[in-house]
Amino acid sequence: MDSELLKELVGFLQDPKPEVKILALQHLAGISQDEESIKTLKQTNIVTYLLRLITDSNHVISRHSLTILINLCSDADMLSEITKKNIVPRLVDGSTDSKNKLSEIYSMLLSNVTHTKEGCLQLMQAGKELEAFYIMKLVQVLLQDSNSSDYLTTPKHSWIINIILNVTQIQEGRKIVLDKDNLIFQSLLPLIHHKDLVKRRGIVGIIRNCCFSEIHQEYILTSEAIDILTIILLPIRGNDRLDDDEMKGMSPKLQNSEIPLDNQREQDKECRKMLIDSLIFLTKTKKAREYMREKKAYPIIRNYYNKEDDEEIKENIEKVVEILLRDEEETDQPTDTNNINNNNNNNKLEDEDATFDVEEI
Repeated sequence: MDSELLKELVGFLQDPKPEVKILALQHLAGISQDEESIKTLKQTNIVTYLLRLITDSNHVISRHSLTILINLCSDADMLSEITKKNIVPRLVDGSTDSKNKLSEIYSMLLSNVTHTKEGCLQLMQAGKELEAFYIMKLVQVLLQDSNSSDYLTTPKHSWIINIILNVTQIQEGRKIVLDKDNLIFQSLLPLIHHKDLVKRRGIVGIIRNCCFSEIHQEYILTSEAIDILTIILLPIRGNDRLDDDEMKGMSPKLQNSEIPLDNQREQDKECRKMLIDSLIFLTKTKKAREYMREKKAYPIIRNYYNKEDDEEIKENIEKVVEILLRDEEETDQPTDTNNINNNNNNNKLEDEDATFDVEEI
């Protein structure tokens, strides 16, 4: 589309007639992923107009507006502009409103926004009066049906777990999620048994990111309410029968008597990779390494290694085994985890704090 016509089309988003706005939105939705069109749209006020329309009483208008914003997030400049408009509170409200028929789309957009550090900081409100408030609202929605029979099967609210995952990629986010008082982390752990792959990958990613935080490792390992080593090892435990000596000191949940003969290991390669990443992160501190040895993690990891087909995962398992079998006196330098972060750019962990300007609309 000609750039001048495209700019004119954006102007129709301010038209008082709903039918005119809908027609303009339909045309814009068709080109909102086109790189050349996005270059032109950057010269307009489309983001401001769309953000005003997402709460329109006409659901067709609000749905199209949300969809276009989601598409525009594929461009870094557009994503930055959307994030700086202080959109997070409205997206949280839309995602958590049980009467909102578009709540899933709101969550999709919020997931995109929290792929940026700016978006995460807005959501966390760290150091402010509303710290953790928005995150708690999202977690409550995710857990609201925890007592229902289909809790571990329904894909409802799957985008919310991705939002929490995004938050745990930065230091302040991990502090909030691992806070002993708000119980977010332990309340989410049962999702590791979820049938929905999106939710299962989400919680495994959160576990991985939280294991990266050395200052919290002792807490998540020794807390009976969390027992993160058992949580990590169960999906790779399989049904192998272990000798009594190998199980001495091991969590009862991992011992032969608690493992069904038909117990299966995690089928998803990405989940298995993140679980092993978690173990590597836990080998960074002496206390964690000693705890893993005490709790007999090695026999389970050894048997899993013999069943794993993916070469990259097997290489990472070897790193864990090497550390666990090494005398502590030889462990002057913990395992180098930089390679893990560099090989997974979509889940890069941040430990820097920064402030960002937020523009009101």
